[in-house]
Amino acid sequence: MKITTLFAVAFAAVPLAASAQTTITQTIDFSGVPDFTETLVFDKFSGNASDILNINVSYSLQIVGGLFIIDNDANSPANVTANFGAELSASSTDVTILNASFQPILGGVSALNTGTFNLAPNQGDGLNDFDGTGPDGATLVGTTQSSSGSGNVNSIFYSQYAGGGTFNVIAKAKQIGSLSFNSGIETATTPVSALGSVTITYTVIPEPSSLALVGLGTLGLAFRRRRA
Repeated sequence: MKITTLFAVAFAAVPLAASAQTTITQTIDFSGVPDFTETLVFDKFSGNASDILNINVSYSLQIVGGLFIIDNDANSPANVTANFGAELSASSTDVTILNASFQPILGGVSALNTGTFNLAPNQGDGLNDFDGTGPDGATLVGTTQSSSGSGNVNSIFYSQYAGGGTFNVIAKAKQIGSLSFNSGIETATTPVSALGSVTITYTVIPEPSSLALVGLGTLGLAFRRRRA
């Protein structure tokens, strides 16, 4: 699991204190073969909730590989649409991850392979052989697919993210598949691999010491210009 934290400061020359803001970004990666659950540990903002301007939560999901084998064992042709892949959902019992409309930001997001096949009547094979060769069978080969989303946390919950310490986000990746078909179809699946990330970004007012350092840097630049 990879954790990345980035800091950035943006400010205008005048007025410095009113316009300065800092972004603190934490990204935690996860990967595995669904179904799996992973606990992602994020740092809370060390300052006060009143200094938080925005909290953004974003997430991504990517699937790789896998197979979906379809075999028509009926005595009539079949038109089949198959989907398979993985679904990501994430939640927390430590903080509330709802947007301004009180809707979950980390709702279920899926990445899918899909294909439609016209299968001939059964060619003599029986149940539980999962023969994906034509003309009565087909194999949907998994390719790399991805999905993502993001949202801003409702400001009434900012206090849950402030004051230091950590909070957990539970990421769950689940194998999913669906089939639209005539009767007599049997299937077999090789699971996809899933990887993704959850990112928490705080936009905050810097602490006074940070503003002082920025101010000193600005004064130093002005001094060098006067000397030049």
